[in-house]
Amino acid sequence: MGIIKRGLLLSTLMLSASALFVRTIGFGFRVYLSNQMGAEGMGLFSLIMSVYTLSVTVATSGISAAVAKIAAEHLAVGKKARARQVLRKALCLSLLISSLVGVALFVFADSIALNILRDIRAEQSLRLLAPGLPFLSVCACFRGYFIACRRVTIPATAQILEQLFKIGFVFVFLSGALSRGIEHAAAMVVLGVTLSEAACFIYTYAGYLLDKRKRRREEAGDKNGVLREILAFALPISIGSYFRSGMRLIEDLLIVSGLTRFGGDQSEATGHYGVLRGMVMPLLIFPLNLLSAFVITLTPEVSRLHAGSERRKLSVIITRILQLTSIIGIFMVCLMMSFAYEIGAVVYREPQVGEMLRMMAILAPFMCLELVVVGILQGMGQQTHSAAYSICDCTLRVGLAWLLIPRYGVWGFVIMVAVSNLFTSTLNLARLLKITEVRLRINDWVIKPALAALAASQGVRALFTQTSLGQLPTWAVLAVGLAAMGAVYLAVLFSLGCLTGKDVAWAVKHFKPKPSHMSPVSQKG
Repeated sequence: MGIIKRGLLLSTLMLSASALFVRTIGFGFRVYLSNQMGAEGMGLFSLIMSVYTLSVTVATSGISAAVAKIAAEHLAVGKKARARQVLRKALCLSLLISSLVGVALFVFADSIALNILRDIRAEQSLRLLAPGLPFLSVCACFRGYFIACRRVTIPATAQILEQLFKIGFVFVFLSGALSRGIEHAAAMVVLGVTLSEAACFIYTYAGYLLDKRKRRREEAGDKNGVLREILAFALPISIGSYFRSGMRLIEDLLIVSGLTRFGGDQSEATGHYGVLRGMVMPLLIFPLNLLSAFVITLTPEVSRLHAGSERRKLSVIITRILQLTSIIGIFMVCLMMSFAYEIGAVVYREPQVGEMLRMMAILAPFMCLELVVVGILQGMGQQTHSAAYSICDCTLRVGLAWLLIPRYGVWGFVIMVAVSNLFTSTLNLARLLKITEVRLRINDWVIKPALAALAASQGVRALFTQTSLGQLPTWAVLAVGLAAMGAVYLAVLFSLGCLTGKDVAWAVKHFKPKPSHMSPVSQKG
């Protein structure tokens, strides 16, 4: 096994580690914004970022992935000059598209704010976001090229630099903007996003020039067919991404509109939307970051076993993965339902967060299951099915948002997300069971962890009601409760035989960087 596969693995792990770090500090940044801007401010900011997400998708979707794949294929056969031609053509194409999208966003910002978002306060922020699109799209192309070359230090550190620059800028200037109102506060955060994209571009481009100087001068590569190569790969990905991002924007608009019709007050509806999208959902998703890193380290093993047709070993490792996923998901339900109000108070200082988090905690196992199963399916080359399920899910969510939220308000949102997660996780799991020898183990995956969770929640409740621990500060109650609940949960799992020392040793072993006999596979973003 060689150095090439080891380099591929280290590249994957470095990108994964940087992504995990970025998500972690990004979550902390969201908490800071929520505490500063409040529910309504986060609602306005989330609406603005929904438009930005669609704009970014149109400007960049598929091109970065095309650069990474096509350039890697040419580099694999020694065609370095051809790989650079791929990067140059992709840069030109991406810069053209992103500039057009940016101009359109700037020119029509007032119409988008008034007629689509139905909140004129978003106009200034949309205009400030527009200049960042070309910087972002160019960085995406360079990122794909560096990944193809297996020189990931620059894109990995660029992600961190971008996030730190944005956080530092907002931390310095947000307070002054807040004194002028929510509209100006949102615009200041957006300006931080745009400037961080520019800083990321400067850093990445400087890194590219420095890297280029270290390489030997190459002859000009053949330009024929390069653009056609890029479009052939990028267009199918882009079409699916356009659809999903467009439906996500429609869904967000329907949520705010539905909450307004339910409660009769747009400002209050924007606040509820801010709590849901900007506070509760990030809390639910944040623990999945660690699970995502676990999946990243395991998918190469799945890919290797699948490629070698080692069906028996593949079934064993998938069974273990699903069991640990179920154990983690059910513990998340137990923790969030038991300490929802404490979590909301400590993290956001917003009473509504705890109430809504408790309502939505039941979604955690399905979110964990979908994340893990999709990762396994990708390792087995089954990403087409997951993409198709995702497109169906987008349509389902829009229909449910239109139907349920005007009638049931926040509960309509909870039902929509619950049905969506149940739909996609069930379809992906059914596909996995169909193509492997894995069989459902309800006793070990559901019943025993549920009994352990019940024992943990009741034990911790008794601990706080029968002792003076309940008088501790809220953060201390949360810390002690988490430690006690985790200890009781694990003890019951071990006593029931649902978890063994071998399972723990296996999980620890596979969470560490693997030796060189593995090869990485692509990750779903």
